[in-house]
Amino acid sequence: MEIKLSYQLVVFLQRILIFLALLCLPSYSQADRSGKEVYDQLCAACHGVNMEGGQAGSFIDGVWNYGSGPSYHRRNIAFGIVGTPMVPWSTVLTDPEIVAVVEYILAVEAELKIEPPPPPDRFDTEHYRLKIDVLAEGLNQPWGIAFLDERTAVFTEHQGNLRLLVDQQVVDQAIANTPQAMIQPNGDRKGYLDIAVDPNYAENGWIYLVYAHEAENLVENEEIKRSMVRVVRGRIKDMEWLDEEIIYSAPENSYTPVRDHYGSRLVFDREGYLYFSVGDRHLMIQAQNLGRPEGKFHRIHPDGRIADSNPFSAMLLTGALPTIFAYGSRNAQGLAMHPVTGEIWSSEHGPMGGDELNKVVKGINMGWPVITMGLHSDNTLLTPYKEREGMAQPMKYWIPSPALSAIEFSTSPLFPKWQNNLLLASLKHKNIRRLIINGDQVTEAEFVLKGCGRIRDITTGPDGALYVLVDRRGFILRLTPEGVLD
Repeated sequence: MEIKLSYQLVVFLQRILIFLALLCLPSYSQADRSGKEVYDQLCAACHGVNMEGGQAGSFIDGVWNYGSGPSYHRRNIAFGIVGTPMVPWSTVLTDPEIVAVVEYILAVEAELKIEPPPPPDRFDTEHYRLKIDVLAEGLNQPWGIAFLDERTAVFTEHQGNLRLLVDQQVVDQAIANTPQAMIQPNGDRKGYLDIAVDPNYAENGWIYLVYAHEAENLVENEEIKRSMVRVVRGRIKDMEWLDEEIIYSAPENSYTPVRDHYGSRLVFDREGYLYFSVGDRHLMIQAQNLGRPEGKFHRIHPDGRIADSNPFSAMLLTGALPTIFAYGSRNAQGLAMHPVTGEIWSSEHGPMGGDELNKVVKGINMGWPVITMGLHSDNTLLTPYKEREGMAQPMKYWIPSPALSAIEFSTSPLFPKWQNNLLLASLKHKNIRRLIINGDQVTEAEFVLKGCGRIRDITTGPDGALYVLVDRRGFILRLTPEGVLD
């Protein structure tokens, strides 16, 4: 008789076996074990004696499915990965042991000169066999891309460049005279984020850039300059950025030395309003403060004027910022307009677990940090509340966190079976998911791309192809259907 075990039961049994094995281990309370000792005693059974993989993944194939870098690896070992057989080891291993085993694994990877695999040239989905063309590689963290016309796209590099993609080839020369990116503590420049094109670009030529702007007024004894989101617009002519106008500049008291959680996606709606997200900048509770820009979705006219119909535009005496359209957001890095309803949707980074997909509704409070499905990064409870009156629930949430980034509604005639589906990119899990949306019901259908690296942006080109930015590996990919599979 064939016995079929559910995934949940398999995970439960694996955890029981690991627990029993731990009971049989000798105590090492007097001295921390080396990284090799920890690996041989606790990791090899699942990941292979030579790290080649087995019950769990390989460490020497160049693929990290749950985040790249020592901080992600340490966190995954200490607190486990929810929804997988990877259990938390922080009650068994000391902090130095966790650091040691991570360093050991990475040292073996470096000694073997393991490199990430190249992007696949084909990827099979439920409906299509995708052909994947690499248009560029080795770029400096491409972040956002938008098409100017049928032949030309403009994209940002996080280090502070605007570049052009013409006839599917990157122009070597960067656009001159663009805003200065902020200076990192190590001296590098960094801070360009999203890019968008005016709905009437053919007539007016306006291009919109959001970036991390450094404070112009120094604070006494300031070691790291403060920064905050700024939105500008300009025109490109003869490879030069011209006619720059500041569309949005945050209040000076919101500038901080923190160098992340900017959010900063841009999208236009059907009425021509410009929406942009601002992350909580690690000042979590400020997401609930209507007098601060952090943790908000803002809406303005393309020239920077306040939209009179914004929910708080008539509340100046209360100190509410009139640009705010919705609030209670953590760090939204995806914005897109639904092609049928015209609603604005967003993807949101959760803390540890609790990444969200939301509708950006006028005046809505999304609840961060009062409510969340996630935990602190140290696996402790961030808030006892998963819901509160007056705070919206997400359309969908994910545990563990994939580190959601760009979203794109599929409207291309090349992909008729994906019409109005939502494509959702991930940084940590390095994939693109296809979601089916019926009203307020969201169904996760499948992965349509995996194994290429941290997906930062997706857009549909005038040719109907999907253009994908892979940030740390510096790729621009072009996806087209090579054949129908059903």
